[in-house]
Amino acid sequence: MSKFDTRFYLQNATKYSTTKRLILTDKFKLDIIELSKIKGRENEKDQLLDWLIFLENPESERVARKMEENENLKEAVEKLDRISEDEKMQRIIELREKAIRDEHAIYAKGVDDGIEKGKNKGAKEKELQIAKNMLKEKASIEFIIKVTGLTKEEIEKLV
Repeated sequence: MSKFDTRFYLQNATKYSTTKRLILTDKFKLDIIELSKIKGRENEKDQLLDWLIFLENPESERVARKMEENENLKEAVEKLDRISEDEKMQRIIELREKAIRDEHAIYAKGVDDGIEKGKNKGAKEKELQIAKNMLKEKASIEFIIKVTGLTKEEIEKLV
């Protein structure tokens, strides 16, 4: 592992349970790379660093030099150039990015709505519990309505 990136593997592609050492999956691997940590390391020889610099700035001098040595890097640069020149592909990329943003917004809205719904449900259950306790103490229905804000029908269902 290089010193400039952070990697998280769920135990080598995080496939093991941390407590029982059971294989959970071999289909999942997550690499977190902090591009900000490559600053000042541009002159080091490291193939991963070459790719990180490509991600940071595909038009850098180092990428241009390394394209001669690394066929995969050269292919990535050429593909990026083709995509960048193709207006239709750019539009597809923009639409995909918009779809991802929309999906995140919908998810966030759903979470917020769920939280709000849960709060309302909890508040209603609390009102009903208070009304039940008041009925046990022989409080009048009119007084319970005044205190809890429940309707007469809601209180009568509790009886």
